Amino acid sequence: MNLMKDFNNTQIKEVKMSETQVDTPDVNQESTTVASEPKQPIDQVPYARFKELVDEKNTMKADYESLRSKVKGESETRQLKDMESKGEYEKIMADMNARLETSEKKSKAWDSYQATRRDSLLSRLPEDDRAVYDGLPLDKLELHVDKHTTKPSPASVDNSQATSTGGYATFEEWAAVDPVGYNKANDPQTSGKIKIAYGG
Repeated sequence: MNLMKDFNNTQIKEVKMSETQVDTPDVNQESTTVASEPKQPIDQVPYARFKELVDEKNTMKADYESLRSKVKGESETRQLKDMESKGEYEKIMADMNARLETSEKKSKAWDSYQATRRDSLLSRLPEDDRAVYDGLPLDKLELHVDKHTTKPSPASVDNSQATSTGGYATFEEWAAVDPVGYNKANDPQTSGKIKIAYGG
């Protein structure tokens, strides 16, 4: 356990040091910077530095988890050897049986979930296809069912009535705002409407 604490303290110190070590440019260096470089406000971190720190953190986290599982495994092995040397075989058997029961419960719950999910997915398929797809692994069956049962949403259509005013509130507004469109729509030769006039 002391090994774990030492490792954690070392990593925390390294992270704190890497966070506090910021390259501060000399006054002489500032005068030589190119004018095309954008100056960042003090409270912002360049993306490259941010990504570097996040990657470093993720690496340390993975290392920590692997060491933690290794230490836990070694601890359990050491404890098992100590119990064997003391002749506590009954306690070892009780611990192993408890672990086995827990694992069996989880296994049964998982099997039950898979069977229920498989039945649910197969019920969404036509009766003829159920026998064909029954042997697929659950993840592939889910993909297949989702792909073939998802219907695309229909495109929205404007079903409102067309107006005779060209989309404007009144003919006067139409003529004022769009005189070319108004004249074209109301000209008997270009509008496609037949206008019958009587009289002289």
